[in-house]
Amino acid sequence: MGKEMNLIREDEYGGGGVGFEPTEDELMLHFLRPQLRGFAPRVAGAVVEADPCGAAPWELLARHGRREEGFFFSARARRKPSVRRTVAGCVGGGGGGGAWMHSSTKNGQSVTDLGVVVRWCRINYCFYVRGEMGQQRSTGWMMAEYEITDPRCYRRADDGEEDDFWVLCHVRKSSRPQAAKISPAKPARLRKPAAAAAADVRAA
Repeated sequence: MGKEMNLIREDEYGGGGVGFEPTEDELMLHFLRPQLRGFAPRVAGAVVEADPCGAAPWELLARHGRREEGFFFSARARRKPSVRRTVAGCVGGGGGGGAWMHSSTKNGQSVTDLGVVVRWCRINYCFYVRGEMGQQRSTGWMMAEYEITDPRCYRRADDGEEDDFWVLCHVRKSSRPQAAKISPAKPARLRKPAAAAAADVRAA
């Protein structure tokens, strides 16, 4: 059992996020699934309840004593679109706020010690802010949003489907260099008619 978890003990953790490096299987089986079932997670304080769309990622982490990354439980509407997560009025966005924009999706599954198959989905987002000129700029912040897609693995079959449910979000600063600004498309240059272009050549 000593090598079962790639986690640290609660007394070593202290809520700061240092040394907490769970695998995706551990996140699903020891954190998100217990949260959905109403049980305590394996490491108390490692994942806190907070909405990543309630503040810019750097502000969110600062509020909860994190630095470069943090793990959060967040309530989501069952049928909420996954293309965009708006974060209004974030500081550093040129007054235009920001948004988590969908980048990719992955499906996976984890298996408990008792053989229960837990199917899940990971939706990856990148955080963009809107500048004063209306252009969007990548901030280098990323979020992986995990959802358990098969409710049978955490609730009874006769329970009604809930309107809201928990997802687990991993918010972190990308190790890659910050992407360049994404500017509005420039208008195409008008080409001179062939006759006019030939006249310019003769005049030269």
